[in-house]
Amino acid sequence: GFQGDASLAGQPAKRLNAMAMAIQSSAPRPYCVLALAGSGTSPALRANGAPKADLSGCNVMSNTSADCNGHNLGADIGDAHTSNSGCGVKQNSNVPTVSDPYATLASNIPTPVCAGSYPQLPEKKKDPPLPAVNQFFGARSWSGVVHICGDAQLTGDTTVTTPSGGAVLLIANGRLDTNGYTLRTASGSAVTVIFTGVNDPNYTHTPIGGGTMDITAPNSGVWSGVAIYIDPALTQNVDMSAAGNSPTWDITGLVYMPHSGVTFSGAVNKSSNGLSCFVLVVDNLLINGTGSILSRGQCGQAGLNMPSNAMPSRGKLVS
Repeated sequence: GFQGDASLAGQPAKRLNAMAMAIQSSAPRPYCVLALAGSGTSPALRANGAPKADLSGCNVMSNTSADCNGHNLGADIGDAHTSNSGCGVKQNSNVPTVSDPYATLASNIPTPVCAGSYPQLPEKKKDPPLPAVNQFFGARSWSGVVHICGDAQLTGDTTVTTPSGGAVLLIANGRLDTNGYTLRTASGSAVTVIFTGVNDPNYTHTPIGGGTMDITAPNSGVWSGVAIYIDPALTQNVDMSAAGNSPTWDITGLVYMPHSGVTFSGAVNKSSNGLSCFVLVVDNLLINGTGSILSRGQCGQAGLNMPSNAMPSRGKLVS
């Protein structure tokens, strides 16, 4: 009894109506440099000349504006939430902000074991030297959490061996002074350096000194991909005036300094025993002089989820 509403080859048939609809799809855009600008600093990403800057293979993002004077940094893409003036080979303004993807890791920071004593590097001849436990040199075997209360200082080149899951160097209310020497993770070893403590004008919470940090972050566990982590609760004495240069950074992994104003003037290479992965997250960044990231592209293998933004991509048919 089927009559249909059309005829095909003399037989009853049903006429079908179809419609195709396309929507805008999105794709993640990863960043190797992210300026969070929680302080409101604008521009949060700046370059002062920087004729030798080389961020090719890297995308950069400012949560306020970006201003690169005299050189586009060589970054593949430069994004800014408000205006982008000169940063990146391809430059975008009015991009959505990127929320801090690593702040929640703070819940994993171990509680320091310090009994209220935080020795500092001697500033005057009469000041006492650092305790022996705060000084590193030679071959070191670390596992779990290594607690340092106050400043830590290299007194010679130091090579650290850890279990396969890595170790944590926890520095409470202190600096890590490389002091012209090299801190290196051995092949197959990994370290996360964490700065924590309290906001007190008497304490600084950063790496300092000449020499080299040649470290690989762990590629698994709660600190997967994290090489240096400054507790986001710290907002005082966390700025760096010569990042990547004093000390030199040969780092595989994330350097997280969410409330730091950083001047980046060195050339970051991968660690001697690590993959090509480097991500820098700061409050605001000035790139001076060289400002280069020489090895990149293997963060997935290194265990680091890079910060990213969902950006418009090609349209796709949905029906």
